[in-house]
Amino acid sequence: MAAPKITEPAIDAIDRQLLALLQKDGRMPVSRLAEAVGLSAPPVHERLARLERGRVIRGYTAVLDPAPLGLGFAVFVSVTLGLHREGSVMKFRGAINAVPQILECHHLTGTADFLLKVVCRDTAEYEDLVLHTLTRLPGVERLNSSVVLSTFKAETALPLE
Repeated sequence: MAAPKITEPAIDAIDRQLLALLQKDGRMPVSRLAEAVGLSAPPVHERLARLERGRVIRGYTAVLDPAPLGLGFAVFVSVTLGLHREGSVMKFRGAINAVPQILECHHLTGTADFLLKVVCRDTAEYEDLVLHTLTRLPGVERLNSSVVLSTFKAETALPLE
């Protein structure tokens, strides 16, 4: 079953400017945003509210460095399910949400069905996660892990130009 379609509000050049600015600094005050796009604060506030209602802006967050938090061990895990029926896929997708170490889950075409981005403290924690959690997720037939050696690009900003 596909995710519900979100009606996208009409996005103009000023909206794109606002979004680009917020991607660089999500804490930028409305007054500074307004100054940067040449409007007063009330219309900018309304534009932001419209973009939030339309789920173009899904939320505001801080981007954290995992290493100083003891979460510097990253792994991409390819998951193959035994069955590809809608019920199996939905059960798997539902179970993923309960695993905090899984930061991302992508449904794929090709040899694997899903690609997970996982963070852990170290190999011991990852081994425990594999043995006691990932292999027990509904429908899992096979896992293939790729350990991240280093990351030299990890953008969160979308290319709006």
